[in-house]
Amino acid sequence: MHAEDLDRSYTALCQALERVGEGKAPLLLAMVSLALIARQASAEDVLPLIAQAAASIGEGPTPE
Repeated sequence: MHAEDLDRSYTALCQALERVGEGKAPLLLAMVSLALIARQASAEDVLPLIAQAAASIGEGPTPE
C-alpha cells in the first residue's frame, strides 16, 4: 500500500472511531480487524501481526 493510501485509510479509521465514540470503539476495531483477518489466506499470515502489535504496546511475547 502506498503512503497516501495508508494515510487515507488510517484517517478514515480515526474518523469512524470518533463518530462511534469511546464506548463503541472497541467493537468497531474488532469488526474491522475480523474483516481484515478474513481476507488473509491463513492464520500464519495473521498471527505474527497480532503478536507484533501486542508486543509493541507491551503485551505478550516479542515477535520473531
